[in-house]
Amino acid sequence: MNTIFLICRAITVGIIVGFFCGGLKLIFKKKPSETNNAAARKFINQLSVILKYITFLVLAIGLVWCCYFLLLGIANPELAEYANNMSSLIVAILTVISIIFAFVEFMRRT
Repeated sequence: MNTIFLICRAITVGIIVGFFCGGLKLIFKKKPSETNNAAARKFINQLSVILKYITFLVLAIGLVWCCYFLLLGIANPELAEYANNMSSLIVAILTVISIIFAFVEFMRRT
């Protein structure tokens, strides 16, 4: 767990440094041309379509498994805590995936 904590901490520092360096780059960089904007918009639209289908696939699979663990907890009360923990883990993963999809959709529409 200590290694995972160090990796997460390093990624967080990298994101913060990258955020500030990117902000400085935006201040001093020339404006992109219309062809660059069109190419970037096309790429984001293609990525959004692919990500939408992957997100719906994962959400459907997550729904199936959450229902399974709900029924497992009802049928076997001694496994209720395990089923609850697994359902919580599935929901956490689906939340992260949904946030990523929402971010890409936000970038596509702005």
